[in-house]
Amino acid sequence: IAEVERVLGVLEGVVLVVSAVEGVQAQTRVLARTLHRLRLPYLIF
Repeated sequence: IAEVERVLGVLEGVVLVVSAVEGVQAQTRVLARTLHRLRLPYLIF
């Protein structure tokens, strides 16, 4: 997740894609919390 956090600094928004087969996984929840903490707008698709 550290490399993802570095990239988030240059983005204006994020589309978080969740697999219909695998569902929401632990790293998906961690990323969503990180996006919320950084106050980045995100859309879950």
